[in-house]
Amino acid sequence: MKINLFSWLLGTAFTLMTVLPLTAQKVVAKPEQMPQYPGGFEALSRYMVANIQYPEAARKEKAEGTVIVKFTIGTDGSISGISTANEGAPQRPDFVLEAVRVVKGMQQWVPGQKDGKAVKCEMALPVQFKLDKP
Repeated sequence: MKINLFSWLLGTAFTLMTVLPLTAQKVVAKPEQMPQYPGGFEALSRYMVANIQYPEAARKEKAEGTVIVKFTIGTDGSISGISTANEGAPQRPDFVLEAVRVVKGMQQWVPGQKDGKAVKCEMALPVQFKLDKP
């Protein structure tokens, strides 16, 4: 089952505004420009909607949730060090596996910049699992 684009965009935009500035955007080197997914937020949203597959057991149980996936963007734009950052919140293993799978499949990002040079940065992406309401 695919995720509704509008629901994902709305939920992700809200989560990005509230969660990331508080907990996630820890960087290895303080960049002047943060890394970007090629094509920007809209392209990232399209990628997520096209690739996330709602776990069947979660769908049957009408389970919903958000997994925050942390990863490092290298100076070449590669993704490494993938983990989750939902401290204290119990997570469905099927949500975690799917969120990590989708992040692992991403293309290289445009790396962060400082003083005109690419720098290594730690990022976090909230992956929201939300069912369409009938």
